[in-house]
Amino acid sequence: MNTNGTGTFIREPLERLLARLAAAGVAEPSTLVIECAGDPQRDSTWPRTAMSSRVSMPSIEGAVFHQTGLADGYCTYAIPWGPAEPRPDEVTAQLNDQEQLALVLADSVNRVRAQGVPIRRFVLTGFADAPGSINRTFAQAIADVLDTRVSVRPCRNVAERGADILAELQRDLDKYTSVSQAIKALADVEGREQRVWRRLERSRVIAGLLA
Repeated sequence: MNTNGTGTFIREPLERLLARLAAAGVAEPSTLVIECAGDPQRDSTWPRTAMSSRVSMPSIEGAVFHQTGLADGYCTYAIPWGPAEPRPDEVTAQLNDQEQLALVLADSVNRVRAQGVPIRRFVLTGFADAPGSINRTFAQAIADVLDTRVSVRPCRNVAERGADILAELQRDLDKYTSVSQAIKALADVEGREQRVWRRLERSRVIAGLLA
């Protein structure tokens, strides 16, 4: 698992990022979509991200910027995974693998936030969900480390499903009041969304370790 933030980052085309957002049912800004597709033990680019934003910052460090977005006035970002901030071994030893990976995410998110681009919500998509699956356990780690709520929206083939949704959107947008409403309906968000809440005690323990 790429817990140290040293995996390979592939600069994906805009179409792939927009498909990731669509497959997750996300059109609203400041919501980071995290695609957990593939084998985290073998794929050094796992996981991949995408986010819409109203804040346009072409020269941002620690992210990839595209001026075009899902709707007028939106741009699109992808946040490379890592690098992780250096921490003592006695700290990381008290975190499980999923929490260590979530900590790399937190470092990346904080670098982007510090430059004025807000990231307020988190959505996981990719693996079909089941009790104990990577989606659920990774979502819980993110919720605990970032002290937040995480939405899990399973999707087996993100690129294909997202492309289909974008094609439907172009054909049928006039049936909806907004792009956001259209994408949520086409992605069936209400029918498959699960929410994972932070565990207060664990969040406090992690915050104390990192203080």
